[in-house]
Amino acid sequence: MFKLLLYDSEFLWYVTVTNLVSVAGSVLLWVTCVLFGLIARKFELVLRKKTNWQFMIFAPSGILFFAAIQIWAYSSQVKMNVAQSWIAYACFLASGILSLMGAMKFKQVVTPAKKPAVVPAPAAKPAAAPAK
Repeated sequence: MFKLLLYDSEFLWYVTVTNLVSVAGSVLLWVTCVLFGLIARKFELVLRKKTNWQFMIFAPSGILFFAAIQIWAYSSQVKMNVAQSWIAYACFLASGILSLMGAMKFKQVVTPAKKPAVVPAPAAKPAAAPAK
């Protein structure tokens, strides 16, 4: 649609740059979440506490799916259509929520249990003075 408004020598740089930055950001976010899952795996191996690291590695797959839809839409047209947008953003949102749940579960495992505060015993009352 936008290409009809341009001359043959003109190009939509802002659309191209926006799409490329969005795809690069999605891939970097996915790599970050997967690395977080690998850290949780190492934690589980060393300290023998269940961290659900598999969930943390597979939860961000919707982010990569979003990037794939965006690349496919950009290669066939200038931007995503309505159906592609709904599917891509729904996958991104679901992946974000699942990644957050995995991170919160990992935080519960990593956070040490708080010991109850020791309440000091009340001071002994002094002995009553003898009556005169």
